[in-house]
Amino acid sequence: MIPYRDAEFSDPFTGCVDVELNRLIFLEVRVDGVDGCQFASVIDSCWATPVNDPQSSLHWALIDDECPSPNDDTVEILQNGVTASSRFSFRTFTFTADSPKVYLHCRIHLCLLTNNTCSSQCSPGPHRRVGRSLDFHDTAFISIGPMVWYKRKN
Repeated sequence: MIPYRDAEFSDPFTGCVDVELNRLIFLEVRVDGVDGCQFASVIDSCWATPVNDPQSSLHWALIDDECPSPNDDTVEILQNGVTASSRFSFRTFTFTADSPKVYLHCRIHLCLLTNNTCSSQCSPGPHRRVGRSLDFHDTAFISIGPMVWYKRKN
């Protein structure tokens, strides 16, 4: 999982990831070592926690069931299930004023690219995901953090 400063995914963060609060941040989830013509990475879910524990009871959903969480209208899935790289963006936030640290966790899987059926069509409403390939391979969990969001000093 690679955080970027820009929508073109050309300026990755190196070292500490510190971003002004309420700014867009761009994430790429890339699977290396697979044939990108045969397999696509698919983000099933992503969520944020204030501690380095993906099972934390305090969490915020960003992506659910391969689609942006209905509770966060800042999430935009830019690419998912098309190539070996999936991309999304969201506005930075904090859980509490005392803790500017945020950890991101994602559950992903590989999908065999047959008949171009790895990408989901997200639509509004409770049944958001429409269609998905059954060519599902190798689920993994990945995490990144801490990322630090700060308020601009005037």
